[in-house]
Amino acid sequence: MLIHRLVALVICVASPLPPLLAGELRYGVTADESQWSSSGNRLACRLSQKIPYFGQALFTSQAGGGLTLSFQLEREPVKKRRVAHLRATPPPWKHDIPDVDIAKVTLNTGKTLVVFGRSAALRTLYELEKGMSPQLTFQDWADGRDRISARISPVKLRSALSLFQQCSGALHPDSFDDIRNMDIRFSNDSYQLTRKSKTILKRIIAYLKVDPAISRIILTGYANRDSNELYNQELSQMRLDTVQEYLTNSAVPAELIVSINLNDRTKNSRKTKRGVHIRLEKE
Repeated sequence: MLIHRLVALVICVASPLPPLLAGELRYGVTADESQWSSSGNRLACRLSQKIPYFGQALFTSQAGGGLTLSFQLEREPVKKRRVAHLRATPPPWKHDIPDVDIAKVTLNTGKTLVVFGRSAALRTLYELEKGMSPQLTFQDWADGRDRISARISPVKLRSALSLFQQCSGALHPDSFDDIRNMDIRFSNDSYQLTRKSKTILKRIIAYLKVDPAISRIILTGYANRDSNELYNQELSQMRLDTVQEYLTNSAVPAELIVSINLNDRTKNSRKTKRGVHIRLEKE
């Protein structure tokens, strides 16, 4: 009788996970299967783990300071919106440690199931470093009868995380959204660049060096409406020429630049009444 009890106790302790419940579908990797990959450039860094038969968990750190965690599907896209929970669970041998609730969100429809912002992404990384296993759980997108969970494994994270952190530390300080619309202002009746204007232009030039996807740089010149039309046109053109010359002298290809000169009769909805607006466009 005592032997039977001991055998039952050994079986209970040796079980790595509780049995799968009816109406529950789990996706994840074992410790042996767990693999992390890291890649990136000056604009974005990626840290990911594949979840077999489900898709992948993807951390993305972007120029300008953005950080997200997304779950990408490699199966049929989601067509119904469901509420999902992201929480971190301890390994079986640390059963006394409670789960950590990270975020609650409504799933997207399509291949990108969900995107968590900086706070949730950071918390998930912290929990992974502690050996916890973050998992996304939600009711299935067919009829909601079954519970689905997609689990991320912390095993073999360390080296890939180190590469991801190194890449993130070298990201460009500006994102495309930070730099895509900029105003170069001038003093009254002047077409000389100010110190502040040169600082803005240097930011744009530095960004152009790391983003080869920029296909056009549109310069739009404005002048004050207080003077006559001819004077405004000439002053606006000189300002455009000044900005364009500064860019081309800094090795910006002239073929990327498009200049537009608006005279004082054109309605100007922008605040730049004495300056040049710069807009960057991608293909």
